[in-house]
This record gives sequence, C-alpha cells and structure tokens, in this order.
Amino acid sequence: MGFKSWDTVEVKRDNGQLVSAIAPIIISASRNTDIPAFYAKWFMNCWRKGHVKWTNPYNKRQVDYVSFEKTRMLVFWSKNPAPILKYLPELDASGVNYYFHSLVSG
Repeated sequence: MGFKSWDTVEVKRDNGQLVSAIAPIIISASRNTDIPAFYAKWFMNCWRKGHVKWTNPYNKRQVDYVSFEKTRMLVFWSKNPAPILKYLPELDASGVNYYFHSLVSG
C-alpha cells in the first residue's frame, strides 16, 4: 500500500537537495518512541524546519520524508509530556492542533 495515494510536496534537505515528501494532515507522533518525553527539542527543530526524515522500520528501513506543510493535527503519545509543554505556545502560534494520548502503565 505505501504512501502512493498520499499528497506529496517537495522539501529541501539540509544539503539543498529537493526530495519528495508525504504531506499528511494528521500526524501520529511518537507511538513507538516517546517524543514528548525524550525528544521534544529534536521534534521542535524538525517542526521549524518543516519536515522530518523518517526511516520506516517495517519496510526494509526505507527512508521517507514527511512534510508538515499540510499538517493540521499532531497526536502525541507519551507517559510524560512535561518536556514538550514549553513548546505548546509555538505550536499554537503555528495554527496546528494537538492532542495528547497518555500511556500510563498500571
């Protein structure tokens, strides 16, 4: 199935090369890795850049690019969202909506 039916845009890598990136409206961030707890600063740097490079662990480690150009909703999965809370005003200013799904273990 892949990303063939998703909207795509071009993004500029750090080296200036233009590459095709998927441009989802909703991004489910951190389901496999707790980005809010451990990688908030990294995520915000990617957000400011406008895209992220993603290595798909389920597809022979294929590298894909994900653009935030059309993103309207971020879903964060976290046991500890506190480290990303200081960045919420910046996300608010960008016009994106966000939702936190708490992963509390019992």
